[in-house]
Amino acid sequence: NEIPPRPFEVVRKTIEEETQKPLEETFSSFEEKPLGSASIGQVHRATLKNGKEVAVKVQYPEAQVLFTKDIHAIRSMCEMFAPEQVITLDALEKQNSSELDYTNEAQNLLDIGKNMKKHGFMPNECVVPQPHPELSTKRMLVMDLLPGPKLIDGMRAFYAEYAKKQGTTLKRLETKMRKKLEEEGIPDKYDGPSAAQIGSY
Repeated sequence: NEIPPRPFEVVRKTIEEETQKPLEETFSSFEEKPLGSASIGQVHRATLKNGKEVAVKVQYPEAQVLFTKDIHAIRSMCEMFAPEQVITLDALEKQNSSELDYTNEAQNLLDIGKNMKKHGFMPNECVVPQPHPELSTKRMLVMDLLPGPKLIDGMRAFYAEYAKKQGTTLKRLETKMRKKLEEEGIPDKYDGPSAAQIGSY
């Protein structure tokens, strides 16, 4: 949420590579300042030619390469210091490489939206932004723009209300949890089978 965004020209280049045409031929307006930026991409507000407001999630050009390098480095550390995590890391690697393909995310939005409607949760209990598959590619996801707070702001509001019901404040609750972590510490170092033993098992 707080990672500095990339220059707009990086985003424009990716969009034009994915659509094979100038950005202006796909969108009638496109805000250069992102709504949010993360480690593998950023999201911009835009308007389609038909007037529909959308969120456009664009992946950074080097995201796949950086992810592969990061996983390799983490795996090396895990094999030495936390071999019990290697299997979990394998699952994480498989999941994340799938998530780097935004067509999978578009399909997930369609599936979740369909299930939420089927079971009566959408649109009364929740709303799932629907993708525009005709504009979504491996590195670009175009979906409906939904109004509302960012996830982190929503979580803070939720826990502020929770803290209030507990007769305290969010700040005091956070301080209490930090103190508990400092006093109890993190779990002891793993002392079980090695990564090779777990892998062969």
